[in-house]
Amino acid sequence: MGQQDQFNHQQRQPIDVDLGQDLRWLLHSQPLMRATPSIGIFAPKNIDYQSTPPLTHLAHYPPQPAYRLGKHFEDCVDLLFAGSASHHIINRNIVIQAPERTLGELDLLYRNNQHQVVHLELAIKYYLLEKGGTQLAHFVGPAGIDRLDLKWQRLCEHQLPLSQTQQVKDYLTAHSLPLPSHQQLLLTGMLFYAYQDWQHTHIDNLGINPAHHRGWWLGHNELDQLQPTHAHQRGFILLPKWHWIGGPLHYPSAEPIAYDQLYSQATADPWPTMVLVYERSNTNMPWAFKHRGLVLDQ
Repeated sequence: MGQQDQFNHQQRQPIDVDLGQDLRWLLHSQPLMRATPSIGIFAPKNIDYQSTPPLTHLAHYPPQPAYRLGKHFEDCVDLLFAGSASHHIINRNIVIQAPERTLGELDLLYRNNQHQVVHLELAIKYYLLEKGGTQLAHFVGPAGIDRLDLKWQRLCEHQLPLSQTQQVKDYLTAHSLPLPSHQQLLLTGMLFYAYQDWQHTHIDNLGINPAHHRGWWLGHNELDQLQPTHAHQRGFILLPKWHWIGGPLHYPSAEPIAYDQLYSQATADPWPTMVLVYERSNTNMPWAFKHRGLVLDQ
């Protein structure tokens, strides 16, 4: 199954995703950053989501390169609210137009179970900590064009306060939209650390949520560290980007590839590759998911 998804990725085939699996991940997700006195953190688990198992919801996306993970994540959040009896989306992706320029965009307005109108900003991000890094600026995007400190600063200083400005209030009123009394942030995803000590690397006093989802990262020249051990067989699935959210939830009957195949496929791709790692003690045992990480061309 993973191999077929990788083939579709390379051939730019239309994308079908079970959003239900991504929603399962979202319901148990952790924020990347802690709440602050001025920033409220949105907790998906606090939404009274009602589902009759099995939770499935097939979504269709355009092929690469038109596919966008951010749009995919917004659809997942939309599905979360659609299953709630007491929290309702009022509007989403509200572009605020001024006479001479665009002021910005509000990701989502919703009404909660206390009948309050809330402005919610959404982001799912994946950052890796550079070796020896000690600051938020050292958490960079897999492709090296994004940084956690810059994203956090923009969310705190621009995107969240936007709905409190008079120009935005006037715009919402003119378009018959209610004015939000609260602002919240849903910034989730994963942080990745150098493989050698990825489970125990901690950077204190930066505002990072200590319970955030974490993984490892390796350069192409370091992949030998993923080779199977004497105690366990090891297999791998290369994730297409549209499975980055739910990860292993999209592979209930995993058919991982061997290390040699991982090496040849991952090193042939100059773009970052997200990898799921599975282990089993012998061929008679089912594969068990262990962890995930990023393989980079370094």
